[in-house]
Amino acid sequence: MRVKDIEALLYQRFPAHQAEGWDHIGLSVGDPGAKVTGIACALDPLPQTIKDAKDQGCNVLVTHHPAYLDAPRLITPEAATSSLAAQSIWCAIEHQVSLIAMHTNLDRSSAALTLPSQLTGFPFMGRLQAPDGYGCILDATGFTLAQVAERFGHAYGAIPTIYGQADRPIAKVGFSSGSLGDIGLDAVAAGCDAVVSGEASYHRILDLTARGCEVILLGHDVSELPYAQLLALTLADLSLQVPVVTLSESVRWSLLLDSDAVG
Repeated sequence: MRVKDIEALLYQRFPAHQAEGWDHIGLSVGDPGAKVTGIACALDPLPQTIKDAKDQGCNVLVTHHPAYLDAPRLITPEAATSSLAAQSIWCAIEHQVSLIAMHTNLDRSSAALTLPSQLTGFPFMGRLQAPDGYGCILDATGFTLAQVAERFGHAYGAIPTIYGQADRPIAKVGFSSGSLGDIGLDAVAAGCDAVVSGEASYHRILDLTARGCEVILLGHDVSELPYAQLLALTLADLSLQVPVVTLSESVRWSLLLDSDAVG
């Protein structure tokens, strides 16, 4: 099994043509002909993640986020002298770990869009952007906004941020991982009472709540961390005869909840 074979098999599950034109998916660093010793899966191809993959005997790191969208002009061992993307490239080459990303093509896959339903237990009702776009609609009939947020928080391991009336009854919930952007307007058009995402701009949130669509934010990374396990399960299902592991990644931010600390 070669690195290029892993990329080809992943494209069978997450076709390249479903990615955005600006995206940088597939193999970005590595030897396509190198023999695969093991595959690690993660959300981000950061230097530490690359080292963790190497430490677990893996010479391929499959992630959701690409190492870069535009190739760095300068590549050095430290981000301070170039950029984080450049440091990651240097680290991948140094440790001989190939980097493969399945990004917006994974976002639009059926596997990704049914995952929120599997994690939360809210029934899947369809896509937000039909027939093959981003986001999904979930049935949360009988729950309040606070209860929907609590269930998502439990499922994704985070403390959600709520914009709206906590006790408002909810029926339809839109979900879009990562950055919400204009997908919130699709949630409004679909008649969603609330939309859940990783992050959204302040003015977008104000606009959505004024239109009657409440907003729940989980954190960009939190909303997409489950994709690492999804990638690992996809690869394991292919019976590749090489180890496939999911790396442990911590959330890269925290909430200061102690009121005494800010008094």
